[in-house]
Amino acid sequence: MHRILPGEWGGRVAAAVLGGYAISSAWVVLCGAMSQARVEAVVGAMQSSWLWYVAAVIWAFSPASPRRIWIVLSILILVMLAGAVALLYLKGL
Repeated sequence: MHRILPGEWGGRVAAAVLGGYAISSAWVVLCGAMSQARVEAVVGAMQSSWLWYVAAVIWAFSPASPRRIWIVLSILILVMLAGAVALLYLKGL
């Protein structure tokens, strides 16, 4: 069983709170860029964004190292935002 060291708690809590918020926000932006009916897309994305947040919180306290958690969260956030930018560019907005 993996024990969380006392010095790791701060990074894990920050990954859970800040990383979860950032990834759920990136999800809302991506879903808003996907649809022509933005209001419905954003409302649906906001309703489903809690899944990303909960997944980030659960994973932040998993046996994975805090560095790996931050790297994967950062990659996911950047991919979602890049996808949103690409979709908006292709739509000509």
